[in-house]
Amino acid sequence: MTLRDIEIFVTVCELKSMSAAAKKLYMSQPAVSQTISQMEGELQVRLFDRIGRKLTLTYPGEILYSYGRRILNLVKEAESTLDDVRNMRMGRLRVGASTTVGIYLLPEIIGEFRKRFSVDVYFTIDNTAGIEKLISDNSIDLGIVEGPVHSREIVVIPYIDDELYLVCSKNHRWAEKKSISPAEIENEDIIMREKGSGTREVFEETMARNNVRYRIKYVLTNTEAIKKAVEANIGVSVISRLAVEKEIRGGRLVKVDIGNIRFERKFSIIYHKDKFKSNLFEEFIRHLYNFSSNIK
Repeated sequence: MTLRDIEIFVTVCELKSMSAAAKKLYMSQPAVSQTISQMEGELQVRLFDRIGRKLTLTYPGEILYSYGRRILNLVKEAESTLDDVRNMRMGRLRVGASTTVGIYLLPEIIGEFRKRFSVDVYFTIDNTAGIEKLISDNSIDLGIVEGPVHSREIVVIPYIDDELYLVCSKNHRWAEKKSISPAEIENEDIIMREKGSGTREVFEETMARNNVRYRIKYVLTNTEAIKKAVEANIGVSVISRLAVEKEIRGGRLVKVDIGNIRFERKFSIIYHKDKFKSNLFEEFIRHLYNFSSNIK
């Protein structure tokens, strides 16, 4: 029994005539009669009593008519809802972001987007490796990450530039110098993010490329905790400018140059290569680029 069969049956019930139903549905009367007969054979019940020229629903017919109307109403509701989704009057988007983006950019990005569209945007914060896995598992629709992506199944689109700053406490011996040689960092206690984070990967790659030795003394998974530890002069760290600009302006942290070395990276938008890109998906990508033009 198909949806079309149910539509034919309900139309016959409402018009109490196979010929009238055939006319409304642009079918021949024999085709309508054949459909009803096939349904009765499949369900093994009589749906109509045929007394003279009058059609009367049987008890099984009344049951099927009740369900049939509900089914057709649900189909109309589904079509209407999907039309709302297609035109972004409603919808759902699952976004993931690595830690720096997730804390310092994503809330504002989503807030501005929801002012324009009445949709649900769910977001997850993890390190870059974690976001890459969520994309691969189809647990999120797209991600914004700060570190390199290693899967060939994932599309990577450059987004915005970022720079990591070497920072120390205002009470650290480097605070007055504001510039050190690479050799001076070798024996310093470094507070760093965990392996798998974009910050850690960029730091390690940059130091290796410049042949600078270093010692990671403490590993913390939270950027705010790292900043507090640096403020307390427990060690120094390399942190995104987005995360430390306020503390630097306020004098709680000091940016220190390390020779000519710069820790530069680019945030990326990522999604699976086989991902269906809905209107909402495409609009969010456009929103990301519009938002990026306001980032200084």
